[in-house]
Parts: sequence; C-alpha cells; structure tokens
Amino acid sequence: MPQAITCPQCNGPITPHRFARSIVCPYCGNTVELDEAIVSAATFHEAFRAWNDPASYGISSWASLGDSHWAVERKLAHGSISDVYAARRARWPTELVVLKALRDAKDRELFDNEWTAIQALQKSSAQGADLFSRLMPQPVKHGDCTGGAFVGRRVSVFRWASGFHHSFEAVRETYPDGIPPRASIWVWRRILEMLTFIHNSGMAHGAVLPAHLLVQQGEHGVRLVGYSHAGWLGDRLRPVSTDDKAFYPTRASSWFRLSRQLDLVMSARCVAYILGGDPASADLPKTVPAALADVIRRVALAEYNSLDNVDAWTLREELGEVAKQAFGTSKFCPIEM
Repeated sequence: MPQAITCPQCNGPITPHRFARSIVCPYCGNTVELDEAIVSAATFHEAFRAWNDPASYGISSWASLGDSHWAVERKLAHGSISDVYAARRARWPTELVVLKALRDAKDRELFDNEWTAIQALQKSSAQGADLFSRLMPQPVKHGDCTGGAFVGRRVSVFRWASGFHHSFEAVRETYPDGIPPRASIWVWRRILEMLTFIHNSGMAHGAVLPAHLLVQQGEHGVRLVGYSHAGWLGDRLRPVSTDDKAFYPTRASSWFRLSRQLDLVMSARCVAYILGGDPASADLPKTVPAALADVIRRVALAEYNSLDNVDAWTLREELGEVAKQAFGTSKFCPIEM
C-alpha cells in the first residue's frame, strides 16, 4: 500500500530529507520523528473526508462557526467559565487547535473580554512584541457555534502550542511537597518576562493563577493563558471566583484596579504554591533558601504602594542575583511530569 508522510500533531503533509531521522513540520513547527509520521494513504484520506463532513461520518463531537469546522477531540481542562478541548480543523492540511466553549451565557462578557484583550496584545508594538506575541494564545476564530456539539454556545478557537500540557495545578499535584527551589527561579523569571511585555503594552493580566500558567515539560518554558480578566492598566478588576481568593491580595481597595503590582503579587503567590507553600500567607517549606523565600514573601504579601518602584523586569533581574547567591553556577533544572 502506498505511504504518506504526515505530522502527528497537525496532519500536515511532510517531505522528509534524505536520511533524516526527524524534521520540523512547516505547518505547526512540531519536531517530528519520521517513524511516527508514516501512515497509510487510506488512513490519510479517510481522515480528510471525515473532517470535511463530520456528521455523515458519525463523528459525535464537532463544532462549526460559519463556514469553519472542527472535529473536537479530548477535553483538556474545565476552566472557571469555559470547557477547553483539543480540536482539528476540517481542512487539508489540517491544524490542531485549542477550542474553548463558554458554559453559561451570563459569563459572556468575561469570555468575550479574553478575545478582545488577546487581540489588543497581538497588535502591541511594545519591546519584544515579535517574540512574546507568539508565546501568547494565537487567535483563530470567535463567535457563536452554528453547528455540532456546542451549537448556540460562544466559542473561541486558538492555535495549538506544542509542549505546554501541564498547568501549575497539575505540577502541584505531581510535586505535593514542592518543585525544587532552583527550578522555581526560572519558572518565575519566565512569568515575569511575559508580564513585562503585557505591562509595557499598557495592560495587566488580572488573573495570574495556577490554572492559567502552563509549564513546558523538560524545558524552561512557561505560558500565561486565561485572559478573561485582562484589560488596560487602571481599569476596574472584574469579579473573581471565591476559589481563587488565596491568590489575590485583599488588604486595600486599590487592588481592585488592574495594575502591574497586582500581577506581581499574584505571580509570587503562584510560585509559593508550586514550591509546596501556602499562597495566601506565603509560608514556604524549609528547603527554600532564605534569600529566595524573602523575595517571595516581600512580593506576595506586599501592600499596594510598596511595589510602586518595582516592575516585572526589575524583579526578574533581582531573581538572577538571588539564584547566584543561593545556588551558585547556573544549572539546567527541568520540571519532569
């Protein structure tokens, strides 16, 4: 039977180099081991026909927005206001995407706000925009689902980001006593780099939470998602879930405005959380070096005005000095899941 070479992530056609063992997919950027990519031509074309006409092929879960269609696959997460799925575009070559479906119409304003905020950040001309706009969710389609499993519900579709599968909640479950303190340094620095771009764009995230932080297994990568509370600096913070209160400061009414300081406090509480500590009190395990613990507590428990002269990049640079003091020479320290 004839063979076809396809990317296992997006099913795009691949032309392998002679003698090459792997190749980067030109459609999604995934590194493909070629022995994973060989499927029969019959399978290749059967999948293509099914995605173009899901109902007639008995695909039970699919979604349409106008003339765009996706075959819905596994559920990735149960978010605060939406259900999150992996899905595949019904075109050839196809594309793996993240599809978010709003559960309750009363939360539509928050759901639509995420789309608006991400689009604004994608248009940012702040320093580092070329890099950080690619690290953010990449918008594909947004609107009311017109057919399939989510008909009548509000849906957002984003491009898939390879390798970022584990939230900080999952990390805490895997490491109940906390990740290695050395690893928390690079984790926090990646968050602060993203926040620097967001803040320099004139915006704040407003919901830096464990569920919205995704770690790249085996690498030093972190992504920040969940932009439903994001907005322009100074805008009023939208109501937050009581389940997340431990990650928000509570001492002053000023915190209910979107600010750089708010995002910094929340980032420190998330780091305390994956170190096995308590996010609200910033109590940390004794294994955390004193210099690092001091920085986490200072930021996590800060009064509103005490961070006026601190920005995300300054804090990132301070952590570099703390790492040298606490751990010495830099060492690659992945988080294995």
